[in-house]
Amino acid sequence: METQSPDSISPAQQSNVKQPACLNCRRSKIRCNRPTGHSRCEKCRQSNVDCVVPSHHLGRQKGVKNKRKGLEKAIHQIEQAIKRPKVDPSSSDEAQKAISGLQELLSQVQNQLKGGFENSATGDSSREGVELSPRETVADESLALDDAENPLQLLARASDLQFSPTEIRQPLKPAVSVSHQSLGPPLDIHDIGHMSAKSFFVPVQAKLDVGPSLDPIDLGLVTFDEADSLFSFFYQNLAHTRWGLDPLVHTTSFVRSQSAFLLTSIMAGTALFLPSAAALSNRLSRHCKWLAKQIVAHRYRSVEIVLAFMVNIPWMAPAMDLSLNKIVAPIVSGVDGDSLKRLSRADCIDAKRALHMDGFSDVDPRSQWGRRLLLRRERAWIALFVVERGVCLARGRTSTIPSTALIENCDCWYLSDLADQRDGPMNSMAVLRRDLDELLKRVKSSCDTYRTNDTGSQTAQAIKTTIESFFERWYTRWSISISENGAQSLPPYVEILVTHTQLSTYGGVINHPTAPVEVKRFFRAAGLSSALNVLRAAIQGEARLKSMPNNTVIMISYAACAALSLSVTPGDSRSSLAPSVRALIEETAGVLERIGATPSHRNGASVLYGRFLREIIRRGPTQSAHPHAKPRPLNPSQPGVATIPLAAPGPSLATSTALSQDVLQTGDLWSEPMHFSAMSDNQIIDAVNRAGSAFGASIPDVPVDDMLSWDWLDYATTDFTF
Repeated sequence: METQSPDSISPAQQSNVKQPACLNCRRSKIRCNRPTGHSRCEKCRQSNVDCVVPSHHLGRQKGVKNKRKGLEKAIHQIEQAIKRPKVDPSSSDEAQKAISGLQELLSQVQNQLKGGFENSATGDSSREGVELSPRETVADESLALDDAENPLQLLARASDLQFSPTEIRQPLKPAVSVSHQSLGPPLDIHDIGHMSAKSFFVPVQAKLDVGPSLDPIDLGLVTFDEADSLFSFFYQNLAHTRWGLDPLVHTTSFVRSQSAFLLTSIMAGTALFLPSAAALSNRLSRHCKWLAKQIVAHRYRSVEIVLAFMVNIPWMAPAMDLSLNKIVAPIVSGVDGDSLKRLSRADCIDAKRALHMDGFSDVDPRSQWGRRLLLRRERAWIALFVVERGVCLARGRTSTIPSTALIENCDCWYLSDLADQRDGPMNSMAVLRRDLDELLKRVKSSCDTYRTNDTGSQTAQAIKTTIESFFERWYTRWSISISENGAQSLPPYVEILVTHTQLSTYGGVINHPTAPVEVKRFFRAAGLSSALNVLRAAIQGEARLKSMPNNTVIMISYAACAALSLSVTPGDSRSSLAPSVRALIEETAGVLERIGATPSHRNGASVLYGRFLREIIRRGPTQSAHPHAKPRPLNPSQPGVATIPLAAPGPSLATSTALSQDVLQTGDLWSEPMHFSAMSDNQIIDAVNRAGSAFGASIPDVPVDDMLSWDWLDYATTDFTF
């Protein structure tokens, strides 16, 4: 910074120019008093220091909010102009030309600045390496899979990462089918898919139910003063019965700007308790019901909409209780008769009363038709339990339907002489999802108590045995009961549900906060094999999955994202699983697109998910971005990592160490991608085990022989070929 002493300034300049403060006075933030003819101000003379006055103005001009100057200011203005939304459709062409010119100018300036920063970046690289090294040593964080227990959040995170803010910021129009695009030039099918994927998979944002067509004040149902008066009455007399609202936040103006449904709900609920507001209550109640339908139809979503539904609950009209969750007595299904004796009367409903509730008072409950009508009640509740648990499992939400007495005693429900052939698969999933709660509790309890009882490797062994035995018992129980054509093979839909449940279990173990690092390492491999099996089952069962529900589509997409994340192995591995996984996801995307587009007017959600997976693969890092050693096949004389059975004694530590080092030095285990879609579940598990060094190397305090003795998830018999 150039500075000059006041001695160098001529008297004429001093008389015409207002003298700026010296640096010492600026630093102390005091007035700089310099008498005429003195070279130093009063503070500098008292401190006996030089009085240095800058030759140029420091800081911003008065009223200027932008701190940037010169070239930096120009670049900032260009970036802001590019990011600014285009609100005027008439000037879209001119705005697009201006933005294109600004983008070219910005790229040129950035290229010129890039060379100037290379030296400073090189000098700072050593410091950055030192700063980042602690993060690399934290194995817990590197092994966690973000949002593994929340499938929808994992998909949302993928969309956040894949689509840039510039693309998302552009106005999005709903995807239109190809048949409706007769006007204008024809679009390429790839462009249409790309546009629909971008318009669907965008970061989640609230969609407010506001506007003149929804607002009760704009519609003339009530004035603003009346609304304010109703709000005051609500907070003074009714708010104690409906929690969740803050009177300092949810004022009349704020609620009106956020949700017409909440605004109307509060006023309608308040008008119910005002003797002179009968007509107003009627108008607001009707408008409130209409708004509820509009919210469902237009998929509005916000925090205030949730509060609005809760505000309506205390004063809703009563609904009929169908008692679907109760067991019909006498028993018409395959429920064990002895269990009925141990149930309370509140868990059962008389058969004749149940028929009367359903409007079949004239039907004899002992007749075949009466028994079928009663069986349908229990079937409806079991199906609701399965669907609700499936929705929560697919979307990573907490279930709300409890495990009632009917669910707890439904193991043999499908054995009724009047049961349908589809009752077996439904019953099997009800049992699996009912018992899954206890499994997750046991696994999390093992993680929570390992620090005081066992080492990390022992905890991993115990958790592996617990999960493996759970699914093995389920397969043993149901593989024959619900198999197709007499073979011990599950229907593809059931297989996807079971394998996805297994994947979700491992996802919860990987991200559990108290899980030891050994558990997280080992179950990355188990989670990867489960994810690959979900995709493989979808590809092999395409012919029988034409009516795939959206929940299953989400499960498959979640498995694809999990497999893509888990296949990116730690830095000490040179496994070549990633290209094979990417190829499998490409095949799965094709299956989803074909299923959702057949027939042509279906417009299934799986089409969007398939395009979304293709977009992730297209934008993801290529194999060349991670170069590694030249592939060399493994020596056939050497035992594979997964060939040592779990019960067999492992080799000595020295032998195992040498073996693991040789495995790590072999480079890639496969010279070309594997075809996972043509494999069985055991073959996929074996392939993941062959890359086991990627998930078990460099584990602290774990003997290598323990690491090489893992035999992942061989839960099925050798006859299973899914």
